[in-house]
Amino acid sequence: MIFDNIDYSKLPSSGEEAFIEFERQLRHEYNGTVEYDRNVRENTDMNGNYIGSYAPERAYLNSIMAFIDEYNLDLDIADCGSLRGYEFYEKFEELKAKIGYAVTRFSIRKHRIGEGTVGTLIYIESSYKAEIGSLLEKIRKIVNQEVKDVKKRDHIFSKIASLQSEVDRDQTTVDALFSRMLDLSSTIGESAENLEPLINLLERIKKVFWDKSNKVELLPQKERQKLITKENKSSEIDEFEDEIPF
Repeated sequence: MIFDNIDYSKLPSSGEEAFIEFERQLRHEYNGTVEYDRNVRENTDMNGNYIGSYAPERAYLNSIMAFIDEYNLDLDIADCGSLRGYEFYEKFEELKAKIGYAVTRFSIRKHRIGEGTVGTLIYIESSYKAEIGSLLEKIRKIVNQEVKDVKKRDHIFSKIASLQSEVDRDQTTVDALFSRMLDLSSTIGESAENLEPLINLLERIKKVFWDKSNKVELLPQKERQKLITKENKSSEIDEFEDEIPF
């Protein structure tokens, strides 16, 4: 079974963001198919228990694995196609939980990238923030004089403001800072005619970023404590007793 209604044109260019959108569409198709499949009389026994082939679940996992392979994502989703019956369904539920975890993690990361709190953390000292602010103000003045089209001028100003707000943060990330810088450079390249003085100023800003930004050292990540099950606890007791010399 193949889910044919996925709109690939809506997938973002980023692999992780594309996975979020792809899984959302795929889950919608899967849920609709499962609801229909579970209601088909020949897929249930006399007690109403499902006895079908789990075709929707297999198609869902196959689609997820195809996406992971194509985008080369670092996700550990095992191929359980050789399993049959409820053994397959138990494994499917386990893998679906992993997929849900990945979607949530990627969604949080997307938000944090937008907020400038993920990636290599850096900070810029106040004196260099003032230098960057002065250079951006010079860019504003040149744009105001040289760019006659109001919409183009306002578009550049919005990119300058976006970069300025990132510089003003107590700390930001390499990703966020240079993403804003790239946006400004691209917008100026598309909208301004007299580029040379603007390019020179942008290069000076880049140099300040490169030479005067300091990396923020992160605390080591804590290892998550795992719940000890009765089975594991019993095995630990057995091992302890084996070590007793009497």
